[in-house]
Amino acid sequence: MDDRVQDRLRGWVQRVFPERQIYHRSEGEVRYISLSPRTQMLAAGGLSVFVIWILYSSASVFFNGHILSNQSLRAQETRIRSQRLLSEAKARETSARTLLASRTAGFSTAADEFEQRLGTLKLLLNHVSEPSLVTDFREPVASGNIVMAASSNDPEPRQSRPLPVEQANNQQNPPLARLVMLKKEQSIILRQAEEASVGRIENLQAVLQLTGLSADEILDSNKQNAGGPFIAMSDAEIFGEALGLDDDFSRRIIRVTSRLGEVERLEQTLDATPLGVPVLSEHRRTSKFGGRVDPITGKPARHSGQDFGAFNRAPIGATAAGTITYAGWKSGYGRFVEIDHGFGFRTRYAHMAKLTVKRGQKVSEGDKIGLMGSSGRSTGTHLHYEVWHNGKIYDPEKFLKAGLYVQKKG
Repeated sequence: MDDRVQDRLRGWVQRVFPERQIYHRSEGEVRYISLSPRTQMLAAGGLSVFVIWILYSSASVFFNGHILSNQSLRAQETRIRSQRLLSEAKARETSARTLLASRTAGFSTAADEFEQRLGTLKLLLNHVSEPSLVTDFREPVASGNIVMAASSNDPEPRQSRPLPVEQANNQQNPPLARLVMLKKEQSIILRQAEEASVGRIENLQAVLQLTGLSADEILDSNKQNAGGPFIAMSDAEIFGEALGLDDDFSRRIIRVTSRLGEVERLEQTLDATPLGVPVLSEHRRTSKFGGRVDPITGKPARHSGQDFGAFNRAPIGATAAGTITYAGWKSGYGRFVEIDHGFGFRTRYAHMAKLTVKRGQKVSEGDKIGLMGSSGRSTGTHLHYEVWHNGKIYDPEKFLKAGLYVQKKG
């Protein structure tokens, strides 16, 4: 069987690769090259190997180039994505820096506004803390509900309660820490101003209460004739839109300024109230206000003022600032002076030996208006002193007692 296979294979080789001769003619000579089947098989094999190698190389180059192209594409996409992410990151950083700068500027602006407010508040507090009239209660008064004012004799003057301090770590954020500090200082100043104004109102009202008159009665007597429709002013109109005050701050400022307005009115009232002593030298009280035995007739009578005794021609002074409305002789009063102090108050000074003022003259508290004597219906050297309010006469002793708690600042 092997012989038959070999014979067939040999026959196939003879058919496919028969012995060939290649003739070559040159210069009249003919030559030939004989190619045996073996040589042809080797040449065919070599050619086949070469073709296969060429095909393999081409396929490798094609496939490898495709892979490299895909890899380049992916690399390019990765590079583009990285560049986009980097651009977005830079944009976010720029935006964050811009926002930080804006917030910082906003904080600085807010802090500047707070400092401006604090400047206003400190002026307000100074105004509250420096009254033109000092009320000084060193002992309880009859009403039992009057707040005691601090004085130089008090061991521990009344002070504002400290605000609770919130422990917050703001050291890493200086603008925020600055705002927090300014807000706390603003709140402290506002509360001090509120407490100081309330304290002053209470003290001023207490002094007026000692006279037997209420603050409302006195203030009502000084209302001017006026009218017109009521048009409420907004916070911005009161304090100016330029300040940009928030509602809470505006309300507290309005509350303080309203109380300061009340304090000012009460001080003006108290300044017009005759609280001074009419005799400008050592003296004694010789007859009280009210019922007594008349020194001339010996019968019960109503005494409309208070009498003071001193040496002859002792100086007599105005008990509050005002205008002289009468200076001359008056029946029963002798040499007589009447002063209009405003707010419905008038004072009368009688039985003087000499007058040193004229009608229409302006006087201040303590200015000399005459000399003590015994003119008119009198039994001896003394001053008859009366206090009137809105046509009604009051006990001068109450005004003198109230005056003990008031000190005018020069």
